[in-house]
Amino acid sequence: MADRITTDQLLNLADRAETGLSTAEADRLRRGIRQLDAAHRATEAARRSTALRLRHARTHGRDDRQRMDAVRALVHSTRHRGGRTVLVTTLAAILTAPIETHESQQEAA
Repeated sequence: MADRITTDQLLNLADRAETGLSTAEADRLRRGIRQLDAAHRATEAARRSTALRLRHARTHGRDDRQRMDAVRALVHSTRHRGGRTVLVTTLAAILTAPIETHESQQEAA
């Protein structure tokens, strides 16, 4: 990224180009450079925000799947043992308990 042309470098070139441009043309060039820089910054901020939202959604989706897998396993186990009901408090505990990751299980051991 060392060879990236900065906004300041372009504005400096516009300042130096005034000898070949009219003052109005040089001003228009500076405004255009600043507009392009602002658009680039806004696009980059939007990209970062979108990446963060996607990462957050993937994490929550994974947590939700793990919780539903736990509920399914409980229902399956209950039915396998001949049970017909699961207490709502048990389901609530499964749905609100912290998710244990593989790393946290290893740390506990």
